Amino acid sequence: MSVQEKEREQEEGLIDITEALSDYFRIFRRMWVWILLFIVVGAGIAYFRAMTGYTPMYRASATFTINIQSSTDETGTTTFYDNAAAEQMAKTFPYILTSDVLRRQVAKSMGTTGISGSIEAQVTENTNLLTISVTDQDAERAYATLRAVVKNYPDISEVIIGKIYMEQLDETGIPASPINPPNFKRSAVKGGILGLLLVAIWTGILVVTRRTVRKEGDIQKRAHMKCLGTVPEVQIKKRSRKYQPRLLLTDEKYEKILQEPLRMLRNKVEYSAHEYKAKTFLITSALAGEGKSTVAVNLALSLAQAGRKVVLIDCDLRHPSDREILGMEQGDGLKEVLEQKAEIQKCLLSAKKIGLESDMNLIFLPGGEPIEDGSELLSSDRMRRILQIVEKWADYVILDSAPAGLLTDAVVLAQYADAALFVVRKDFARVNYIMDGLEHLAESRIQIVGGILNGV
Repeated sequence: MSVQEKEREQEEGLIDITEALSDYFRIFRRMWVWILLFIVVGAGIAYFRAMTGYTPMYRASATFTINIQSSTDETGTTTFYDNAAAEQMAKTFPYILTSDVLRRQVAKSMGTTGISGSIEAQVTENTNLLTISVTDQDAERAYATLRAVVKNYPDISEVIIGKIYMEQLDETGIPASPINPPNFKRSAVKGGILGLLLVAIWTGILVVTRRTVRKEGDIQKRAHMKCLGTVPEVQIKKRSRKYQPRLLLTDEKYEKILQEPLRMLRNKVEYSAHEYKAKTFLITSALAGEGKSTVAVNLALSLAQAGRKVVLIDCDLRHPSDREILGMEQGDGLKEVLEQKAEIQKCLLSAKKIGLESDMNLIFLPGGEPIEDGSELLSSDRMRRILQIVEKWADYVILDSAPAGLLTDAVVLAQYADAALFVVRKDFARVNYIMDGLEHLAESRIQIVGGILNGV
């Protein structure tokens, strides 16, 4: 492998990482509702668990000095180990304190069957100071247990190490407050952070597992077809829910944005038409919402602006939208013509009737009233005759079809078309849906010229 190839692979790997991070943060921002929900739910669950699971624990303790009787001399006086010796002996006392013998004796002294709390003992280093502690859920019971331990401890230890003397220095008395004060706010914060972490992990899984088309190269790499061009994403603020923007090449607001990308797309379509001797192009997509109708309308407009004779037919009889994109009111169209409820001459609309420049050689046949199933009408001989009529006049016929990945309409129309253009919206449909749509088209043996990446 040459140095140039290695550098190219490194650059591609760096680009992939950068794009993955970009996709991660973009998806993460889109999931702000889930982020808020997980934080609130996580904080609420943590707060509830901390509140219901909280058990206050109280600790009573007392500190003593420990001295051990060594022997009695002839004068009758008692001698003791010095502090160093007493310290060494005191280190064995905690084992006595935690023994079952002492616990049984303390329980008997308290008149109970057992001790609910825990007993601990700690020796202060380099001293003979011993601290006895009892921890229990009840403050009074913890103190009572401590007093019972202090009372019975000398008797138990005398059997093991001899007589001891315990001089109490101080004690806590009945504990006034628990040693584990509740902090529900901290628990809620931890729960919220955990919720945020779960969303972050979820987003990472989506980035890794959600295989979509994000760039031109993905169309070739993942969908196995060449990319004919891209159509840019146009950000528009909707003034109301009913307001639908007209993303048209002929609109002055979007002409500068759309003109160059559509010109390049038009050139490639015309080249493909010459290469495959194609006149009628079927435009479809894998799923609804990928912008195929907008692409179809604008491609027809671009071809007409270049002086070509173009016929645009809205063949998506289930959801005809080309009228709406062109800013026209509803009326009769292809559906009524196929049902022989309207004459085709009255339904074919010129550029002037659409509201465009009168010198544009564009004829538009709208879809008409929507129906639930349009495949039967589209497969009729009348549809074939309509196309034969318009093809005699037109240089190009654009058929705006229903999504190929969901319905059979596109497969039916494929028998009339010379070639197909497949619209793919950036980071929208999963690759398996795109491949399903392409496979459905491939069954009709239509020439799939390539893909158009929308929303770049």
